[in-house]
Amino acid sequence: MQLRSREALIICLEATGMSERLLARVAGLSHATVNHLVTGRRTGCTLATARAIETALGVAAGTLFENAEAPAPIPDPEWQLGGQS
Repeated sequence: MQLRSREALIICLEATGMSERLLARVAGLSHATVNHLVTGRRTGCTLATARAIETALGVAAGTLFENAEAPAPIPDPEWQLGGQS
């Protein structure tokens, strides 16, 4: 999983009043893992880590992290034709 925005993660931390250490404890992660994401030292993590962080911060899945390996969506052919078949 890829962190969408380090700044968004920081804003969520500030909005909840959580420190990096508290987030790590609530999410069941090491402080180093959280710190590396917050500081930009790392931008990727596992799906489990991403979901644990989003859950601990009370945000919807996919808010802070995206699947960097997901294929691009296939365009809807009707949309390309302007709805005309």
